[in-house]
Amino acid sequence: MKQFYAELINQMLEDYSFKVENNPQGRDMYYGILASGVQHLYAVAFCASDNEALNDLRPFVNDVMNNVVPAPVVIAFKNTYHNY
Repeated sequence: MKQFYAELINQMLEDYSFKVENNPQGRDMYYGILASGVQHLYAVAFCASDNEALNDLRPFVNDVMNNVVPAPVVIAFKNTYHNY
């Protein structure tokens, strides 16, 4: 998954978890915000004709549509340290 999308998905999941932890009564509302964010991110990829991102984001959309909180995206960072 492109780092841009992965970071946004992870930020939304972090925000959701933090809000639920601090106010469990708002769980349904926070889930709605998470689901909306994931769907809107999918729409951005659609409008950009980014088929790779659409394929990568589809499982997240499926999860939120089925009332499942998706797992975070594992982001592999490139090692920019060079030992010359």
